[in-house]
Amino acid sequence: MKSFVTKIFAIVLLLGVVSCGKDDLRQYDALQYKNAIENMNDPYLLSSILTKTTLFYQDLGWGTTRLPGAVQYTERNYQGGDNYYSSFKSTTTDMYGAMDILKFIDIAIQKAKERGSRTHVGIFTTFRVLLFSFMTDFYGDVYYTQALQGREGILYPTYDKQSDIYAGLLKELDGANADIAAGTETISTSYDLMFGGDKTQWIKFCNSLKLRLLMHASAKLSDAGARITAVAALPLLSADADGNASIAYVGTSSTNSWVGGSNNWGTTGGEFDRRRPCKTLVDIMANYNDPRASVWFAPVEKPWTATAGKNGTVVNTIDPNGFTYTSTWEYLDPAIPAVYQYAANVLDKDKLYVGFIAGMPGDWKNGNGHYDTSLGGAYGNFKVSKYSKLFQQNAHALLRAQIMNKDEIQFDLAEAAVKSLISGSADTYYRAGIRSSMKRWGVSDANITAYLAQASIALPSDNPGKLAKIAEQKWIALFSVATEAYLDLRRTKLPNIFANGNLGGYPFPNRFRYPGNELGQNVDAYNKGVATLVPATDDEFSKMWLLQ
Repeated sequence: MKSFVTKIFAIVLLLGVVSCGKDDLRQYDALQYKNAIENMNDPYLLSSILTKTTLFYQDLGWGTTRLPGAVQYTERNYQGGDNYYSSFKSTTTDMYGAMDILKFIDIAIQKAKERGSRTHVGIFTTFRVLLFSFMTDFYGDVYYTQALQGREGILYPTYDKQSDIYAGLLKELDGANADIAAGTETISTSYDLMFGGDKTQWIKFCNSLKLRLLMHASAKLSDAGARITAVAALPLLSADADGNASIAYVGTSSTNSWVGGSNNWGTTGGEFDRRRPCKTLVDIMANYNDPRASVWFAPVEKPWTATAGKNGTVVNTIDPNGFTYTSTWEYLDPAIPAVYQYAANVLDKDKLYVGFIAGMPGDWKNGNGHYDTSLGGAYGNFKVSKYSKLFQQNAHALLRAQIMNKDEIQFDLAEAAVKSLISGSADTYYRAGIRSSMKRWGVSDANITAYLAQASIALPSDNPGKLAKIAEQKWIALFSVATEAYLDLRRTKLPNIFANGNLGGYPFPNRFRYPGNELGQNVDAYNKGVATLVPATDDEFSKMWLLQ
């Protein structure tokens, strides 16, 4: 199995990212993608598409810090522009990254139809919807009906309105569901890296993706309740036995390893040390005694204490995955000028788990009063937690390239229930979402039960309070899936963390800017797309249809 998956990652590299030039973008599929897959069978195409798509999503959700920083999961202690949304000011090419995979998917659909592989047509179509939804969710109007038709001579596709794209994607999912259900061919247990050949799981994923999109657009759909109720009655990713839309890492090369592992970021310092958990996340989890905190975060190496008698006391910690840490308390001594001159920057004392304040400039030396810059290399800070050693592994059972997890679905249903879009118990869905997330991170049943029994976890009696609590727990659960966390925070404005720390003067970005090549080489379509934004400006603050 490992040998096979390694080959798949190699194919990903072979088919990899193409030029962002407009003509290349439209014509490359005709020249090479078709030749590359023409003689491959559906199982092989499936494994390649799964790999390419999950890695694309996981890179956005963890590999880069634009989105993890925006939703206050991660703060950078070096080159910290993403701590205050700086990279949203630049044009992005993620739309082209999605299109590179979509070219591959559309040819795979074509070949599956020619072979009569209806189940694979449905699965490939589900991924087509996923990637087009990414494009429109993050940019606004994009090409859709004329996309991927370079072989038909359409090299300059026009943009579709976002409302029309959503209508088309939801219709495509209905067709995908029917195709998967009606298909008679077997899904390879070896090549299906996501659900091990289980058709029922693919149907559930297709339905779950439809629920996600309906929730994204719920404020814009006059019949949202009826449509969400219909989907909620279908099989969804929910049961303990269900999988998640994710794949495992192999861990033998930089391509098939978790991005923070030694195969990508080395064994010490460097990029791993430049990223720290955000104080917003650490503090909220501490307030709830959240057992996931010790899975995700490392204890501070030299935590501050306000108690002189604790100075120099060593604390040894073994986290739930067996990784070990040593912490040594340091007294914030007013008699030592070299120490106390940084006292104003000390936000956390007598805590083993500490995060960088939201919106912190990239001045790692002063984070939580860190002063001993002679130790730890260029990016060291002994007063703020690192991420746990789990995230330095090349492969681990808890590390997966993720698109969607079933806890997201339960929180969506909880929100829909509070808003009377569906019937059912919001509390039941809400608690199922928490439980599913914790199980995914290896938390024991006993600890889950204790967590859920806390009065602070209970839903309030009022609907605004319920929505805030559901959103907060969903935000925690979406950790490392920052793509969806960003869209959710943008849509609901919950949890209300926008003015945390130093972010009070920074407006939250609403979208990605279009790739620069669109302005230069597809200007008519570009202008049409920009015209539907409010205001009609291609910047990160303009509102697309979903937000208007």
